[in-house]
Amino acid sequence: MSSVGPWPESGPGRVAGFGVRVVAFLIDAAIANVLAVIVGGGYHRSNLQSTYVLVFFLLIELLFVTFASQTPGMRVMGIAVVRADGQGRPAFRWALLRTLLIATVLPALFTDASGRAMHDRAAGTVMLRTR
Repeated sequence: MSSVGPWPESGPGRVAGFGVRVVAFLIDAAIANVLAVIVGGGYHRSNLQSTYVLVFFLLIELLFVTFASQTPGMRVMGIAVVRADGQGRPAFRWALLRTLLIATVLPALFTDASGRAMHDRAAGTVMLRTR
């Protein structure tokens, strides 16, 4: 076990590193962009495309974390968001708080000694490797 948390230092269940989190983000952002293009009627055919991308990204984050514990990007990268106490996926209110903090971008960039980002600490969650 790690000296900075109850999670193992290697193997499944370890805290997800920055690199896999970034790749998962990029996958989810690409999905949000595709949805924005569809809703906006084409690539940059709407002045609201950036807004659509943000809304779709946040909806993907909120709904998938709440109901499946992982977004499509997280699934591809083998990571999931779970309650820090190890009791399964986060409740809606904590997933919502986590998502709102992600919308401000900065909390996702700052991690503690265990590798947990600020938005995960605030929501009582942790992003762990599933494989």
